[in-house]
Amino acid sequence: MGCYVGIDIGAVSATAALVVNDPAVEVATPDGGFELLGCGKIDAGKIYLSPYRRTRGKPLAAARDLLELVISAVGADKVAGVCLTGSGSKLAAAKLDAQVVNEFKAIATGLAAVGANVRTVFEMGGETSKYLRLWRNADGLYDIVDYATNGDCAAGTGSFIDQQAGRLKYAIEEIGPLVLSSERSAQIAGRCSVFAKSDMIHAQQKGYSPPEVLGGLCNAVARNFRTAVVRSHPVEPPVVLIGGVAANAAVVRAIRSAFDLDESQFGVPPAFAHMPAVGAAVVASQGGGAAGLSRMSDLRAASDTARGRFPTTAALSMDNVVLLRDRAHAYEHEHPPGPIDAYLGVDIGSVSTNVAVIDTKGRVIAEIYTATQGRPIEVVGDALQEIRDEWGDRLNILGVGTTGSGRELIGELIGADTINDEITAHKTGATFVGKTMLGGRIPDTIFEVGGQDSKYISLQDGIVVDFTMNDACAAGTGSFLEERAAELDISIKGQFAELALSSRAPVRLGERCTVFMERDVNSYMQRGAAKADLVAGLAYSVVYNYINRVVRGRHVGDCIFFQGGTAYNDSVAAAFAAVCGKEIIVPPHNGVIGAIGAALLARDKMAHGDGDGAR
Repeated sequence: MGCYVGIDIGAVSATAALVVNDPAVEVATPDGGFELLGCGKIDAGKIYLSPYRRTRGKPLAAARDLLELVISAVGADKVAGVCLTGSGSKLAAAKLDAQVVNEFKAIATGLAAVGANVRTVFEMGGETSKYLRLWRNADGLYDIVDYATNGDCAAGTGSFIDQQAGRLKYAIEEIGPLVLSSERSAQIAGRCSVFAKSDMIHAQQKGYSPPEVLGGLCNAVARNFRTAVVRSHPVEPPVVLIGGVAANAAVVRAIRSAFDLDESQFGVPPAFAHMPAVGAAVVASQGGGAAGLSRMSDLRAASDTARGRFPTTAALSMDNVVLLRDRAHAYEHEHPPGPIDAYLGVDIGSVSTNVAVIDTKGRVIAEIYTATQGRPIEVVGDALQEIRDEWGDRLNILGVGTTGSGRELIGELIGADTINDEITAHKTGATFVGKTMLGGRIPDTIFEVGGQDSKYISLQDGIVVDFTMNDACAAGTGSFLEERAAELDISIKGQFAELALSSRAPVRLGERCTVFMERDVNSYMQRGAAKADLVAGLAYSVVYNYINRVVRGRHVGDCIFFQGGTAYNDSVAAAFAAVCGKEIIVPPHNGVIGAIGAALLARDKMAHGDGDGAR
């Protein structure tokens, strides 16, 4: 008999619950303290819930603060047992010599404790989302008969909404009422935080209001939860949604719609944000947390900022990187004035738009690398005007080619003679550059890393024999680095590489979704990691993501071209060299090779007499 504590420490938030089954124990409930749950009796006892709080990368501090709240509410001597659960619970449990309860068991136990009638559970937390299917046994408790979780992507989690709402300058608590007040929703990608950001920008440019964009985000997270977490698992009513995201009425509505459930089949139970903590407290009351608070002094003395040395990896080096930007000379320096027969190539991507003008021999007359900014038509128009302003009437454009994700739209608008996929364009541009500018050195492997798309191309004698692209994750792309650089308040151009290459002990950050990486970087900074070491770690991280999520074991040859906009970042080239253990060549015109390839394809097509001629 006494007071039993359950604490749930996740990657984002922490909660506590008290199970009190001793009438002699009085619980002080001032403002900001524990609140009595209006339902859920356990052996004539009562359940109290703590405030919901963010961990902010400090799980030990979160556990300590919650237990101090317990002590102020009931006194340390009244606590008979403590159990912890959640992804961040192990460190605190070790200090307290307390039991760690499996999260699935904690949820099932908590639902039984609050008297919920349920067959299927959806949990949406900060970094993890779960599906559980339950069966009530003869004792009135729940057995778990099926389960699933999200993988490495944050798109079906609270962090996904958190980050996107922050970009629109809204607190997460404001989203539900705002979205429910709007009559329509924008179409937003739910597969990746970076892709969602682009869709948000496009939606705002099309005139959607912030509440309508946020509505699209809620719908996106519901769709992703269904496809990435639940997948083909059966959904049997009654269904409940738990976790902090369940406080968002707009997400609740979106999930109900995504699974085609009515209000009698789907709902949010009491203590939805505290369910694992309630379950842990019940386990403690059943004898699982006999240690009590006898070692509270150990937890008080522990620090989140003193957890040993950071995991590090080898310093970056340019020794195995061949930078050939100096091979790209200004056209006017080598050619006399006069009319020039030329071909135009345009590579329209989601992040950057690249334009190249070549002469009949393939030499680059002009090149432009610029941000698309969700306005491909305007950006291409501005780039063409820039070329006209510089070259006047000297250019006699004989053919036009387009490539990239916007190739069809722009190709139609500018009257392209040939429209080609990115693989063909990059292969054509890279092999030509190798033949003409690098003494016939043709790549057998191309690593192309763009803003949101990454490509791998394997060649034999200039012929594509294998290729692949990233699918639903931007962690191996340039946008991954741009977002982290912005958070660290450094310029992605120049300063990032300079810092990364100055590091002697890059922090080993591993492969993480862009949303999760944000939290990891913040946590390391709070623990005292140097900015240069984190930046170097990010350069490594984008390479590991690319190698393991894009290349995925495919053959990597010995003449590797690293191209695309991210190849302007020398630290990423150095990371590729370190990870692959091979020489990495950054070719001339690395940012516009796709556009050069498109122009060459237009030239070749016109040479066969197929096209409109001069324009």
